[in-house]
Amino acid sequence: MNSLRRACVVLSMAAGLGLAVAPVASADSPQTVDYTSEEGAWPLRGSAHYAGPADEIAVWEYDGVLKIDVQSGLKDLRVELSAPAGETLHTGTYTGARFRGQSDPALTTPGVFVYTHGDVCSEAYADFTIDRLDASGVDLTFVQRCGTPDGPATRGEVHFTR
Repeated sequence: MNSLRRACVVLSMAAGLGLAVAPVASADSPQTVDYTSEEGAWPLRGSAHYAGPADEIAVWEYDGVLKIDVQSGLKDLRVELSAPAGETLHTGTYTGARFRGQSDPALTTPGVFVYTHGDVCSEAYADFTIDRLDASGVDLTFVQRCGTPDGPATRGEVHFTR
């Protein structure tokens, strides 16, 4: 999806929501997504550093789910985080997150969805901490494991300022 179309989709989905953060290019506005995976972690492997505006990073909240989307050349990454059913995301630490598919209803636990290059872990276990979540942007960290709660971990962080 080209940059202009993606920005229009992000903005149209964000209309009327409490948090709408669309990509903008500015040297003063940090936009980074980083992760490092232990040997055997899935679906993310190795490590990566993405930074806007060279890499296209979009962050928005839609229907109670915080979505982080990265496009860098032919590489893509999507991380989605959600609060337990009946709650809204806010700053703080969420433990015991489990896989929540993109069209699945909210869970009794926090939800996590990590996707890259067509790969997703449907037995995900995660913890995440949101340090900032407001109209100015998002700062968060996450640890995601696939298959078992003590499996190899991917540790990541997102810093996005409009």
